[in-house]
Amino acid sequence: FRTEMRHTREITDQFLALGRIEDAEEYMEIRRLLFVENGYDIRKLNQAYFAFHGSYGTGAAATSPIGPKLEELRTLVPDTRAFLQTVRGFTSPEDIDRALAELRS
Repeated sequence: FRTEMRHTREITDQFLALGRIEDAEEYMEIRRLLFVENGYDIRKLNQAYFAFHGSYGTGAAATSPIGPKLEELRTLVPDTRAFLQTVRGFTSPEDIDRALAELRS
């Protein structure tokens, strides 16, 4: 599972680096369906999934500061619904930084 998820993350990152967001999203959905077919019940595979679950190391912080930033952001909003409403439009790590700065002030 880890090897395949790491591969998924690497290919997705390549698409995103080229600005091919729709291709990245389509690829993640194809891979999600493959994981589901093989017994891994993943409801949504996206950048948030990678941030929360990690894909290179043993945890989210192993590869990126995004996981800890999202965890902090969650502590600054009143509930899970507010958190999801806040992050649903994020498209870059800078969006997280802006939201954190706004909520910290």
